[in-house]
Amino acid sequence: MKKRLRNWIHRLANAGSLPADTQEQRLRKAILVFLVTIYCIAGALWGIAYLALTLPLSGSIPLGYTVVSGSSLLYFFRTKRYGFFRFSQLLLILFLPFLLHCSLGGFAASSVVMIWAILSPVGALMFVGTRQAVPWFLAYLVLMVLSGILDEKLAQHAAAIPSLIVIIFFVMNVGGVSTIVYVLLQYFVREREQAMAVLGMEHRRVLQEKERVDKIKSVLANFVPETARSMIEKDPEKALLDKYIQDGTVLFLDIEGFTTLSEKYPQERINRVIESYFSVFFDLIQKSGGDINETAGDGMMVIFLHSDPIQHARNAAQAALAIQERCLRISETGDPDQFPITVNIGISSGEVYLGSTKMRGTERVRWTFTASGPVTILAARLSDYADGGQILIGEETARRVGESFPLTRLGEVTLRNFKDSAKVYEIQTSSFRGNFSLAEEG
Repeated sequence: MKKRLRNWIHRLANAGSLPADTQEQRLRKAILVFLVTIYCIAGALWGIAYLALTLPLSGSIPLGYTVVSGSSLLYFFRTKRYGFFRFSQLLLILFLPFLLHCSLGGFAASSVVMIWAILSPVGALMFVGTRQAVPWFLAYLVLMVLSGILDEKLAQHAAAIPSLIVIIFFVMNVGGVSTIVYVLLQYFVREREQAMAVLGMEHRRVLQEKERVDKIKSVLANFVPETARSMIEKDPEKALLDKYIQDGTVLFLDIEGFTTLSEKYPQERINRVIESYFSVFFDLIQKSGGDINETAGDGMMVIFLHSDPIQHARNAAQAALAIQERCLRISETGDPDQFPITVNIGISSGEVYLGSTKMRGTERVRWTFTASGPVTILAARLSDYADGGQILIGEETARRVGESFPLTRLGEVTLRNFKDSAKVYEIQTSSFRGNFSLAEEG
């Protein structure tokens, strides 16, 4: 029996729903169907009660509502026209109490049956929306005011209903409307609480996801060159552009005899010491305005940019001298946790192609940010050619820094994979102690 009842209720609730309806639409339609069903039953009971009191006109009004409302419900089940069904029900709920109020003789004789009309604007709020519910509420107020104006005249023709029955109907009217309003409010409050709970959970999930993304961003930032990160933060769309030409200075650094060191010391110690040196180099490069573009085992590539072409060349030379001085100091300390290294450096200045290099695979795209072109290649070859801790620079760099640093002209040198020889200069490191203080500041 219970199973049949549950099946009947389920079929009744979903009789007007469409396959494309959302869960919220299905719920609203189901609630309206149940409310109309209750109104039909209540209308039949009220009609029978008034007929029993020999009030045929008053009894025919709720019975007529039951017939019309029931027909509207069946029509909705067949056509699924929810808009028409909703409008007709709100209209019937609004005018039925007013007609019954007039037939019984005013507020007192009708046991304030007019109060049922409030369910029309309340239903409009629930099933239509706040904006569309305003006209329904105004119509309710107009009928209420009109009932008050006509009350004295209606009372002159009030139905002869025993006072006990009037009180009983009063309790039923006020109690019935109060119960329905309370149930509706409880439903919406519960829905709001559930929605707020879901929203709170979603908010916490978003915060957790943001925290996770921020952590990922923070970790990834350690792998992204400062130049690229600044460009992306300033203008994210700029990161999508191809490479562009900009004047800059590129520095390549290489640890001499790294293979021999790897054979002499355990790999764990090699990694620890090299990381220690590179950390020192990082500070010195940062102070000189450089940006480490990449590292590869025993070497690194650094990009120096500045609005003044001469200044970024000087910054690179200054960083190179500071690195050499710091390497010398570390070797002189005799620290047992360290071992001395010799760093060869190559520097080249001029127009570089700065931006992203895009490698498009079959499944994804990989980007790297770098400076490419002849200037970069020259710096790398100069680093390869340098020996015994030399700082070698190209002709253009020498032209820019010649007045600030002591240089030795090495003449024209044939570099690997270069067709023509290149004019090479060496920055003298013998006098850097008195000229630069970056290493001391570190």
